[in-house]
Amino acid sequence: MTEHSPTDTLVEQIEQRRRRIPFRYRHLAGFTLVCTYILMLLGAYTSAIGAGLSCPDWPTCYGTVVPFLHPEIVASAPYTAVQIFAEWAHRGLAMVTGLLILGTTLAAWRSHREHRLVVWSATLALGFLPVQVVLGGLTVTQSLRPAIVTSHLGVAILILLSLQTTTLAAWYDAREHQSPPQ
Repeated sequence: MTEHSPTDTLVEQIEQRRRRIPFRYRHLAGFTLVCTYILMLLGAYTSAIGAGLSCPDWPTCYGTVVPFLHPEIVASAPYTAVQIFAEWAHRGLAMVTGLLILGTTLAAWRSHREHRLVVWSATLALGFLPVQVVLGGLTVTQSLRPAIVTSHLGVAILILLSLQTTTLAAWYDAREHQSPPQ
């Protein structure tokens, strides 16, 4: 029976944790992909119910972050509460999804540095993000100009495809290396 020093045990624990990072990354990437898809569906729903301008300013909504904390704003608005909520929720989910994309990209660089497809497809999604944010703002401030709305959707699709690529590549990489958590 071989005895391990405390240092050996610590090194083994660190190595086990390092091996689990790629396993966790693929779940983060998958979650980010799903959130992005839901965000796109919510954007389509917002457009379909005619709520694209129900928050007439940007980045706030009627000059506030949460219009529902001011019932007088919602009551006097020319849109229904459902329309305002749809646009407001789309913006909120966009912010959360943007942070997830940032986290996914940082995690890709940390855990898959040697796997170029994982890293660069996540980085590409992050690179499209500022363009998407600007287009989202212009969609409102330019009163739903068709070219801007279409560009907003087009960039969303590019982000979704980039996230799909990093997610599938990470899952494929994990299957090749079979390093589940212990």
